Amino acid sequence: MEYTEYKSILDAALTDYINNGGSVFYMADAVKEYIFDYDNGTMPFDTKNRLEDKAVKAITEKKKLPDGVRLIKCIWHGKDRQ
Repeated sequence: MEYTEYKSILDAALTDYINNGGSVFYMADAVKEYIFDYDNGTMPFDTKNRLEDKAVKAITEKKKLPDGVRLIKCIWHGKDRQ
């Protein structure tokens, strides 16, 4: 999955975060939750975790996701400030 394919998912997550009262000032502190889909549904848990780690790294670097995984949704959670 290329960056251009999953960029709209990331943009939608940012828009949703802002529309639900998320702070633009503290946007860097927002927790990002990525939801993935796998080509092989019977993949072992450890293999999925390694693939997710590689995918998150690729997302932060705006690169192609590793083979076998697709980003289907991203959710931003605001971090509570005291």
